[in-house]
Amino acid sequence: MSTIHIPLSQSTVQVSIIDTTLDANLPTAPFMGPPIAGFDRFQLIDYAFLITHKDPTTGRERRIMFDLGSPKDPDKDFPPTTNKVIKSFGGYVKIDKNVSEILTEHGVELGSIEAVVWSHAHFDHVGRPSLFPYSTSLLVGPGVKRSYFPGYPVNAASPILSREFSNRDVQELDFNASDLEIGSLKAIDYFKDGSFYLLSAPGHAVGHINALARTTEDSFIYLAGDSFHHASELRPHGGVGASLSDSLSLKLPSLSCPCSGSRFHLIHPLNERSRIPEHYRGYYDQVPNDPDRVPFHTLSETESGETMAVDLRAARGTVEAIQRFDSDPRVFVIAAHDTSLRGVLEYFPKTANEWRENGWKEEGYWLFLKEFGKAVEVAEETQ
Repeated sequence: MSTIHIPLSQSTVQVSIIDTTLDANLPTAPFMGPPIAGFDRFQLIDYAFLITHKDPTTGRERRIMFDLGSPKDPDKDFPPTTNKVIKSFGGYVKIDKNVSEILTEHGVELGSIEAVVWSHAHFDHVGRPSLFPYSTSLLVGPGVKRSYFPGYPVNAASPILSREFSNRDVQELDFNASDLEIGSLKAIDYFKDGSFYLLSAPGHAVGHINALARTTEDSFIYLAGDSFHHASELRPHGGVGASLSDSLSLKLPSLSCPCSGSRFHLIHPLNERSRIPEHYRGYYDQVPNDPDRVPFHTLSETESGETMAVDLRAARGTVEAIQRFDSDPRVFVIAAHDTSLRGVLEYFPKTANEWRENGWKEEGYWLFLKEFGKAVEVAEETQ
């Protein structure tokens, strides 16, 4: 059993997973690579998280939001440059509701939210803080305030409109002021009782952060933000229970299955190293030559060196850190866009604290492989 040292505590938070109503279909190339024939596009959902802390002595409740999804009207809710980036991906992006609407529809007063935490300042995470009362603070990762405050148009480089910062307490987290580290990631104990940690998760974007929520004394949900966009960037890996050979009898509607994990070797880059694009070979030269222990994808880069990550090496290091959490049976990892978990998770207003006894981790662990059905067929046809 592989476990990470997490400080002991009897304090917990209540976690509710919010389906932010984003529905998107985008090309895989800007997000992950090397390319896999037959898996050229992928579907995205978008999760935000309501975190509720209750003081065991006084009964006082405190609430924070981790991410807010995308505003429902990007054309009006972002600067022109941000909208240009959204449309440059191709595909489609649809949002039905702001998270503030979802909260109020289920009886949560926006004034009860003491803080909104952005995992990072990309369009599908920042939402509309301006729809919350001024009493709600905005917490951002290192460098976000320095880079983007006070917002567009005063700061022409900002992807955020100034109204989202205006008249609000905006705090930039300082992980260097904390001597706490969990699983090799710098950490801040938000409620100061071991129930909820903010984690520095650098690489994907300026000030990118993750979080670790204690759901029982010995179980946790890891909020991975955009550290990876598809679980094929995380798994398989060398951790306990995370070898592809562990995934037995998967049922894929598009294939004549049940399928053993080895069938997916056909589409793994390590199956035929000569086909790995030159600009990815530096990465694959550093990992085990074993398709059962290396993810199908790594974070994307182009032949000219362009990448979505602000620091590709750091971003890949963050994924490696998350793999250690992923190997811990006490920890359930949820990335912001993991559509494969749809049908496994229960959404707000329900809570996710009973994920372990409900078997969500085991049920959802390899479901992303179902999205490779067409890719396997293509590979078999070209053998």
